[in-house]
Amino acid sequence: MKIAFVGTGMIGSGLAVNAALKGQDVVLYDVVDTEVVKGTVNKVFDILVEAGAFDRARADEAFANMSFTQDLAEAVKGADFVQECVPEKIELKHSTYRQIQEICGKDVIIASSTSGMFPSKLSEGALYPEKIIVGHPYNPSYLLPLIEICGPHASKETLDKACEVYKAMGKEPVVCKKEVTGFIVNSLSWGVMDDGIQKVLDGICDVEDVDKAIMYGPGLRMAITGQLLTMSMGVKGGFRVMAEKYGAEQVVYAHCHGEHRFHDSIEGRHHGIMYRLVSGDYLKWQPFRISSASRHPGLAAPLRHQALPREWNHCKCRAGDNILRL
Repeated sequence: MKIAFVGTGMIGSGLAVNAALKGQDVVLYDVVDTEVVKGTVNKVFDILVEAGAFDRARADEAFANMSFTQDLAEAVKGADFVQECVPEKIELKHSTYRQIQEICGKDVIIASSTSGMFPSKLSEGALYPEKIIVGHPYNPSYLLPLIEICGPHASKETLDKACEVYKAMGKEPVVCKKEVTGFIVNSLSWGVMDDGIQKVLDGICDVEDVDKAIMYGPGLRMAITGQLLTMSMGVKGGFRVMAEKYGAEQVVYAHCHGEHRFHDSIEGRHHGIMYRLVSGDYLKWQPFRISSASRHPGLAAPLRHQALPREWNHCKCRAGDNILRL
């Protein structure tokens, strides 16, 4: 599969390295000097090798199979998928899409790495707007597998194809079905951040304890079993019996805001998301996560890193730094 990466900062280069390590046909395009692009790519390989994710021989082999060009037509011609990672300037993105679609026609999917622009805005004036979607990685792109796909206007076939491509790159795609600010992940993160700030302002805890409360508790579990699955595993029988065992006030997160829709769903309307949670279907989606044998080693790994000296408070936190070094 040929995947073209248009724009080669740390995000584009990082995703290209992921694809190359999975044996995909990778070509990188940028207007900057090719040697500069190669330097960025090699930096990503160095980080992964030093972290022990891959050995040097495999990294060198993947790098040797990557192509670099300053000719956009050469990069995207014959591509099965285009990952756009150019700067966050809408006019630049629009002109880039038009050039790509004039070269490739209507068959190629263009996914933007943007974190803040909606597909409807990106596709304005495009020759084939239904083929332009968001494929937003989570920073650092070469280390974290998450990709958020958003394209409410795109066909199911297009979205399925995008998921297939990202999985072939070793990524884990999720689909945001509506255009919402922050898509899925940033929206969740902002919610946690806002609540954490409010707890400090209300005198409930100090700033450091907000982060520690997440780092040494639910944050560890969530990395293995997510949020909804973690909560459904909190008691035998899941959400169906949680209210009975612990009482509604202990279960209903919305209770703090005077709302009871969550509890009402448990008690009465077993449909939609609550039906998935209580019916058992949700627990089947990734069965290996449910066993203690898989959870405990997974929890142990970040604990080992947390036990390291806390220089991370003063570390370089720019994009591209290896989180495994923190």
